[in-house]
Amino acid sequence: MVKLIVFIIITCLAVVVGPLLADSQGYIHIATASHVIETSITTAIILYLSSIFALYFLCTFVKKVYLIPKNTLSAFRQHSFKRKLSLQDEAIISFEQGQYDNTLALLKHSADIKKMSEKSLLVAAQAAFHIGLYDYTRQALDEAQRRGKQAKLASDIVRAKLNYDVGNAKVALECLDNTKGSVKNAFVYKLYLKCFKKLNKLSNIVEITPSLLKYKVINDSEARDFYLKYIESELRSVNDLTGIDDLMKKLSKNDKKDARIMGSFVYKLIQLGDVNKACQLSLSILKKEPDRDFLNSISNWEIAIPEVLVALKKYASKNVITTQVNLPLLKAMANLEFKSGLLKEAYEDYKQALSIEPSCDIYLKLGSIQSNLQNYTEATEWYAKVNAVLADNRALALK
Repeated sequence: MVKLIVFIIITCLAVVVGPLLADSQGYIHIATASHVIETSITTAIILYLSSIFALYFLCTFVKKVYLIPKNTLSAFRQHSFKRKLSLQDEAIISFEQGQYDNTLALLKHSADIKKMSEKSLLVAAQAAFHIGLYDYTRQALDEAQRRGKQAKLASDIVRAKLNYDVGNAKVALECLDNTKGSVKNAFVYKLYLKCFKKLNKLSNIVEITPSLLKYKVINDSEARDFYLKYIESELRSVNDLTGIDDLMKKLSKNDKKDARIMGSFVYKLIQLGDVNKACQLSLSILKKEPDRDFLNSISNWEIAIPEVLVALKKYASKNVITTQVNLPLLKAMANLEFKSGLLKEAYEDYKQALSIEPSCDIYLKLGSIQSNLQNYTEATEWYAKVNAVLADNRALALK
């Protein structure tokens, strides 16, 4: 535009100044078949410039008029897009509030299922699931899966969640496995944990424990509890000494120092008949101060191991005052004494335990000891106390 104006100015100066320098204005004579137009050069230039400016403004006006429909269409499209976003936002808020019917209605109004965004499809699938429209749920998830890799992963996770919600943990796991570990976050691992717990897959929980801890799905204490349950489950399934040895090899050094774990191994060895190995393992555990959990395990042994009883009595003689209030130690010694035929010693230890914490199992033990001593009257009194406690428990039970 600037170049055009400069060109016009130079042309005008050349045409006007030229005749002035020549002391003659000059005229323009235009003849046609029926008309003759005669004008001065100055007038012609004015008309020339006016026509150029008029033509320029006319072109600008026509161009703007031509572009009006395009701009108007763009404005309408932008308004429609903003309206869709607004509906989607309202739908998500409704979903969070549990208003699933309203959620689905808003999403359907915002766009057809083929034109919904990936996020809207996933929300619509869940909303439809909650109100029982399972066909629509499948349609929405199938459509999301066709939108690309990320949408497919999200769809698999939603399918897993919905299957778990209806109690189908096995299919939920299959859906999670379809992601092939591509999605790693707290939600996914929490869902894995729920499925494994539902299916009692303790080994799988132990396997993913590092990730569960990393994403703070469980804490250290919970992780340890799962691990102990896994060891217990494995021990229950072992049927021979070879299986015990194989499982022992899997334990870490810290596990072998854990009295709860070792107590379970000793108990299993006794069940399988390897008393010598059970004795060695027990004595190694008792080198330190007897652990409460291990003592509780000893109090349930079905046989007596004399060496273990000697170790417990040696500890008790060195800690006489402590022993009088150590319930697990008293019950452990009393059980081994009873299994060894040392009925009077067992009776005294159980009586001391009873003074700390009365319980039906101690009443039964005392009754059994008196029966073995052929003191049937006293035995009957102990058994009567058991019946009295059980009767009280039944009477106090809220139904």
